[in-house]
Amino acid sequence: MLHPLSRRGLLQTGGISAAAALAGCKKSPGPVTLTLGDQKGGMQSLLARSGQLANLDYKIVWAQFGAAAPLFEALNANAVDAGIGGDAPFVFFLASAPAAQAIAALTFRGTPSPNIGGILVRPDSPISTIQDLAGKRVAVVRGSTGQYVTLAALKTAGMKLDAVNFTILDPSDSLSTLLSGGVDAWGSWEPYMSLGELHYGLRRLDLNVRQLDGVGFIVATSTAIANKQAALRDFLGRFGQARAWAAANPDLFAAGFSKDTGLPLDVAQRYAVEMNYQLVPIDQGAIATVQALADLYAEAKLLPQPLNVSGGFDDGFLTES
Repeated sequence: MLHPLSRRGLLQTGGISAAAALAGCKKSPGPVTLTLGDQKGGMQSLLARSGQLANLDYKIVWAQFGAAAPLFEALNANAVDAGIGGDAPFVFFLASAPAAQAIAALTFRGTPSPNIGGILVRPDSPISTIQDLAGKRVAVVRGSTGQYVTLAALKTAGMKLDAVNFTILDPSDSLSTLLSGGVDAWGSWEPYMSLGELHYGLRRLDLNVRQLDGVGFIVATSTAIANKQAALRDFLGRFGQARAWAAANPDLFAAGFSKDTGLPLDVAQRYAVEMNYQLVPIDQGAIATVQALADLYAEAKLLPQPLNVSGGFDDGFLTES
């Protein structure tokens, strides 16, 4: 079992490594090979545990990443055909003018949607409000949900968007640096937040702000959309069925997710309940959510100029025959 916070555990869980994905892979004759970018083994575990990897007439190769940013880099390099990521990192991906589009959305069952991102501090930290973070160091993955929710909380509180000092670190380094006192807070997301709270005693700030809608996406390269469409469509169908199974069997999903990824069972159980999302076609609401995120990032000067995100979606992919 891989340690849940080791670099190897974060970037190489049950599939090929991130470095191997970025280097690309040799194509071989035979059935179509669909190379899928995953985060911490979640999608691979879900499909395997739900039985949706059986009877494939194409081959799946898994590329595992600790966050969406390097996964999207692999998409830009055509090292993976498709991958999963949240709305916040997707904005930065679109700013790079990629030859790729979102082909399906992930939305949460129930209303309101959960806060999948938040800010964590050490249990003995004097920081208790967003105002207390002024001038402090906040560890984030650039463009991540954690960075977005920090900016959204600052704006809601009427503070300047540069009121905190962002330190760009990957999730494993963020946790260790926070625990050692190298940063004052960590802008994070699930399952890392639950891991920090349940196993390291970290405390989540009450930000008095909800995220927009918590939309995620399945994103595919233009090459894959053109040349591997049948495999992509079949994969999306299987993924949708797997998510329905997980919603109906959260305990079974959590047990398998914990075993496959090395996450503690209590973290996997919380994740299975809170991250209860479903696969849906892309609609104007999802596009509007991403546009609002892009506008916030431009206002915070994290993007060099305003970004129109409308070209980043194939909104007919799930519904076309």
